[in-house]
Amino acid sequence: MERGETEAPTRSERRGRSLPRFRNGLARVRSRRREILRFQSGHRIDLYSRGRAAIDAMIEAIDRAEHHVHLETYIFRADETGRRVLSHLEARAARGVAVRVIIDAIGSRGLDRHALEPLVRAGGRIVEFNPPSQWLTRFRPRQRDHRKLLIVDSAVAFLGGLNIGDEYVEEDASGPRWRDAHLRLEGPGLTELQALFVENWFRCDGESFEWRTLVATDRRSKGDRSVAILADGPMYPRRRMRSFFLEELERARSHVLLVTPYFAPGPIVLDALGEAGDRGVRVELLIAGHSDHPILRRAAREFVPRLLQKGVRVFEDPHRMMHAKLAVFDDSLSVVGTSNLDRQSLHHSCEVNAVIEGHETADWILEHFGTDVFDVSPIDRALLARRPPWTRTIDRLAALAARMM
Repeated sequence: MERGETEAPTRSERRGRSLPRFRNGLARVRSRRREILRFQSGHRIDLYSRGRAAIDAMIEAIDRAEHHVHLETYIFRADETGRRVLSHLEARAARGVAVRVIIDAIGSRGLDRHALEPLVRAGGRIVEFNPPSQWLTRFRPRQRDHRKLLIVDSAVAFLGGLNIGDEYVEEDASGPRWRDAHLRLEGPGLTELQALFVENWFRCDGESFEWRTLVATDRRSKGDRSVAILADGPMYPRRRMRSFFLEELERARSHVLLVTPYFAPGPIVLDALGEAGDRGVRVELLIAGHSDHPILRRAAREFVPRLLQKGVRVFEDPHRMMHAKLAVFDDSLSVVGTSNLDRQSLHHSCEVNAVIEGHETADWILEHFGTDVFDVSPIDRALLARRPPWTRTIDRLAALAARMM
């Protein structure tokens, strides 16, 4: 080596340098929990692990609407389930109920728009989030509305992983073909949910209506559960869901369960997961083994080895599509919502999550989605070592594509 030249850093040295960067980044988000989250007591919560039961409950709420129905969803299909929901929305609109629907233009690109015409004729209003037709002015391909939110009369709301489509309700002899989680909420948090809907409604150029009373009303206590609404999206000055995950992973002392269909986070989140494993926290990650996005499943295989080295346990459900977006921290803080652990959700999409204090929701998630309660398969080093070279190459390319997304 000539004088003045420096030897390139080894991989271990690069990893050693990344740890201080991770800790510096964590220091910037530490103590932000109070800034990001505003917990309020007085909520009633019902949870659904089967899509059919959740859709039935949503339709029941729609049928009882007297003033308004606000529906915001990423995917809306004109299949049997979609037409069923549309028929109930149409019936309420025909009775003078204000029905407003936001669909994501890309997520719902397969929707036959003619199926929406009866609802519009009945008085319903429908807008599309960030349509490609705005490509000359405002179209941003990566900015998507990934929320799944239903609000009825400012009295009850639903949120979680369920879009509107047949795949979310279909079942076979072994249970739902798609495993998902959805939440029914009553209480003070509906004010924040209304504000989120109204914000996106006007962002989509929805027609004006009297919205102030919807976001200014103090909701009465409906129960004893403490909940904070955690919204995220490109309109916020920082990545709120990522900041939340980083802080809670740093605070965790005993157990973390993360359930996500798509796992392709950035290096900071991967480092935080590894740091928790290094501290002796039992970190479990449940991902989709059967996926509607094969490239993300392949990418996860490339990210997993570095977690296994840190003691993180990784599982997949090879029998059905795991679509739930859930988290449990130390069996006392839970998340039910729409955010995936991938760059699209954490950096680009509009999301909404309920963060719930107490062991009741944590117990429910562990009972229905814990890695020891149904047939899941561990992903271990031996399994990954058996991958043939061409498979490893595909996984690396998929991971590279996921990082660029």
